[in-house]
Amino acid sequence: MYKYRKQIGKNKSSPDYATAIIAVALSVFGIFMVASATNGSDNTYVIKQSFAVFLGICAMIILSYVNYEIFLNMRLCVALFCLEVFLLVLTLLIGVGSGNRNWIEFTGLSLNIQPSEIVKILFIVTFAKHLDYVKDDLNKYYSVLLLLLHAGIVIGLVLLQGDLGSALVFCFIMLAMCYTQGISLWYLLGSAVAAILAAPYLWGFLKPYQQQRILVGFNPESDPLNYGYQQILSKQAVANGGIFGTGYMNAAVSPTIPYNHTDMIFAVVAEEFGIVGVFFIFALLIMLVLRIIKGAFIARKDFGSAICAGIAAMIIAQTVENIGMSLGVLPIVGITLPFISYGGSSVISMFMGIGLVMSIYRYRSKYFFERESS
Repeated sequence: MYKYRKQIGKNKSSPDYATAIIAVALSVFGIFMVASATNGSDNTYVIKQSFAVFLGICAMIILSYVNYEIFLNMRLCVALFCLEVFLLVLTLLIGVGSGNRNWIEFTGLSLNIQPSEIVKILFIVTFAKHLDYVKDDLNKYYSVLLLLLHAGIVIGLVLLQGDLGSALVFCFIMLAMCYTQGISLWYLLGSAVAAILAAPYLWGFLKPYQQQRILVGFNPESDPLNYGYQQILSKQAVANGGIFGTGYMNAAVSPTIPYNHTDMIFAVVAEEFGIVGVFFIFALLIMLVLRIIKGAFIARKDFGSAICAGIAAMIIAQTVENIGMSLGVLPIVGITLPFISYGGSSVISMFMGIGLVMSIYRYRSKYFFERESS
């Protein structure tokens, strides 16, 4: 007979400070890049981004001290899911944006919030709970259908806002979390086939400008003066950077790129710091993702592993989409480069994700059992 004896270490382990340091380093670098992208002429962007980073760090610290297992409470997760739906529906009703409805505007405060960014973290938590709830029947068809319904409601509402980029990120998060928790590859392949078959039907729901962006995104030169203009300039900026770059705030091409401080921040980095700077950013992002993946392996519960998988997937998807846009190999879908692009909602949500990872590290204490003496 075995009897619980003691924990290895203390009730709480130390959090993963390395992950936090990398995230903060990326965000500080991002503030400098936003300053450069805006030519230092308008401090408003830098001030707002700095404040968002401050709020994000505060959120990260708070979440790192909260035991992530509190989110295993079913009532709490149902409430969080209802909050997800409420925020997305509210954005549909009163949202503003350039050709879509992504933002809730607070005119008096000169403040815009993108709820879908915060919903990414809420979705990761609630979907992880859903996976944990059905883990014993994960590969039963009814469990898979309910998981698809869960994700479909959120992704559908995001698509209705016209935010194709975020919808793709949600899809990648869902697939990564399902795969890492052991769902059958046949279900994942079946979902992929279903998505391909439904693509022609869904194409009709896209707005004309979205359709044109997608078509031109794979070949910017086909529309150099309109939809391809941004990507052509971005590619020129990347090429102009060479190996070592033109120097900080000494770019020639990237200052002329529309939205260079948000969607096209990678082009600014590549031109000013060259291939060396790009590899430095890649190295930090890769280390960050690897630290998060390590968290998935050492998590005390599968619930924690699923959260880490979702956060890693979010960072990977956004990085690939953003850089793909800047290099002209993927359509422009309005996705930020994690921690670096201008965007308070995005930065705060990223830090919230890191806070959850730190909580998983902190509360990873393992138990061992020894045979009870008779």
